[in-house]
Amino acid sequence: DPIEAEFNLIWEDQFNGTEIDTEKWEFQIGDGSDYGIPGWGNNEEQYYRKENANIDNGILKIKAIKEEFQNKKYTSARMRTKGKADFKYGKIEAKIKMSNSKGLWHAFWLLPSNPSKSWPMSGEIDVMEYVGNSPDEILNTLHFADNFDKHQFLGSQTTIKDDKQFHLYTIEWDENNIIWYFDEVETFRITRSDPSISNTWPFDEEFHIILNTAVGGNLGGLIEVNALTTPKYMEVDYVKVYKKL
Repeated sequence: DPIEAEFNLIWEDQFNGTEIDTEKWEFQIGDGSDYGIPGWGNNEEQYYRKENANIDNGILKIKAIKEEFQNKKYTSARMRTKGKADFKYGKIEAKIKMSNSKGLWHAFWLLPSNPSKSWPMSGEIDVMEYVGNSPDEILNTLHFADNFDKHQFLGSQTTIKDDKQFHLYTIEWDENNIIWYFDEVETFRITRSDPSISNTWPFDEEFHIILNTAVGGNLGGLIEVNALTTPKYMEVDYVKVYKKL
């Protein structure tokens, strides 16, 4: 494979054990208040619990479900590699299958691990977001700030057939470009020379990986209540990180 030949695998989780590897992942717990962002900054309606993520036959399963917990009506899980696996540049990918229940907001994304500035100046790379209320599209987005520290974003939508299959979501990231791929086909590219971002490009720091499913909120939108009375899942076959040779 010519793509693989340019890269060297430096980190992975195939989720082959019986337990989630806490040497690789940290659970973020709660409604965001403990992190200074109630509602996780997006008016989300879930409470994140460690118990909502498990490994089943080589697959990480993040479960969203309607249940009363700590004044929230829904629970789910959010995991990150911060302080355990932080990366500057590389090829970062995950093979994921998701539920399209209305109100679910699945994400595979990156935040800076030791930002010198606050968000959005510090940047955010959304490798993939999938919202049940827009079941035919995958969102690829870069968040940053302009010269006046105001939030900006550049993004694209990739059409996805609602086939409930596993798909491979990838970025290739270096000092000059961030390129998105869907099943190894390029779908979106942002270059550092783009005038809207060239002055404030924050993507030369170490970032970490986050996997989560939110419920409701600014992007998740209206929740189809009955759909979440049974568990709905974000399933991850593997996560891999490569460095350019």
